[in-house]
Amino acid sequence: MRRYPRLRSAIAGTDLRRQLAGCCILLCLVISCTPAVEPPEPLPPLERFSARILEAGLTSDDPWSRAHLLLAFAGRSEVKAVQGAWVESISDPQTTIPLTGDDGHRGEQHPHLVLRTAASILEEDRHPMLRERIEQAVAATATPSSWKQVNDLAWLLESAAVLAVPANHASADSDVSTLALRLLVALEESDARVLQCLEEGSDRPDGGSGPATSGTWAYTCGGFHIVSALVEAVEAGYLDAHRQRVVERLLLLCRRISWELQFRLVEEERALATGVSPRRAARHSVLARMKLAGHGLDVLARARMVGLLDAAQAQRAAADCLEAATSVVERFVDEVDPQRVILTADTERLDPHTWERTFGDGCHLLRGLELWSALSRQ
Repeated sequence: MRRYPRLRSAIAGTDLRRQLAGCCILLCLVISCTPAVEPPEPLPPLERFSARILEAGLTSDDPWSRAHLLLAFAGRSEVKAVQGAWVESISDPQTTIPLTGDDGHRGEQHPHLVLRTAASILEEDRHPMLRERIEQAVAATATPSSWKQVNDLAWLLESAAVLAVPANHASADSDVSTLALRLLVALEESDARVLQCLEEGSDRPDGGSGPATSGTWAYTCGGFHIVSALVEAVEAGYLDAHRQRVVERLLLLCRRISWELQFRLVEEERALATGVSPRRAARHSVLARMKLAGHGLDVLARARMVGLLDAAQAQRAAADCLEAATSVVERFVDEVDPQRVILTADTERLDPHTWERTFGDGCHLLRGLELWSALSRQ
């Protein structure tokens, strides 16, 4: 073999090829005998959406985000640590819940929202300081003289109603029942513009002006928080003589929800026709319908639970909300935010409006779905 180096190389190459061929045969036998491993099924859109909302809430540390997080996920093991620290903070009467904004119209960034959330999810006997704090806030509140003060009153009144603060509990210049009636009158006045839109089929005002121009849409979340507060006020006995008036507001709301959900789709088509990018038009439409569906299911469920609406009265609006919920969840995870950018800490820092809108209304959607599901299980 020393005299024939080329032959030796050829033989070595032949041996190597035989070894490789044997390995390939063995590998094929192993593969053919191994059961095929199916790729995991992707999570349903609602589970993916819920996971994103939960993750975003756990990474945010402001009190309003935590309030929304606990509305959507109260009782979940993942939020126990957050809830413990949050409860300890707001139960301390020496703790000041900071405000955002300086014009008295703070919308979702209002300390009363934090108190309302606490009243909704905490057991009163375990947190007596919460009731005391709400009673003190009521005692310091005067009867609203402007629509912005009406807007800010809704969460405080709902907090008092949920904790069954007596109707004659004194406010700065009246009592709780008087504050509730003032809220009802304000809603009746602003709903005149809503009714006009429904009857005439005109476009929805943008909500940027006061109620005289923008109707109920002038208020935070289109007035849903006012309606929610009035539902709880009836349950607490604040509006015994005005129960039917609240029912009339709810019936108009049922009409409005169905109409406005459709209007948002029409608005998206208009935006596309004028050259707005599909991603931007979709995001605006999805977030607007998310707010409607989530808040709608919340209010409708509570109105059913306390007997202000029967099944037939709420059925169409609730069905439209459920259909919209399915659509917006699917579109959000697959079309609006497939890259998972909107609910990140970077977006919260650089574009807080978009982050807060997505996270807050996402939490309301999950809460609305849970409340409606709980109602159907009764």
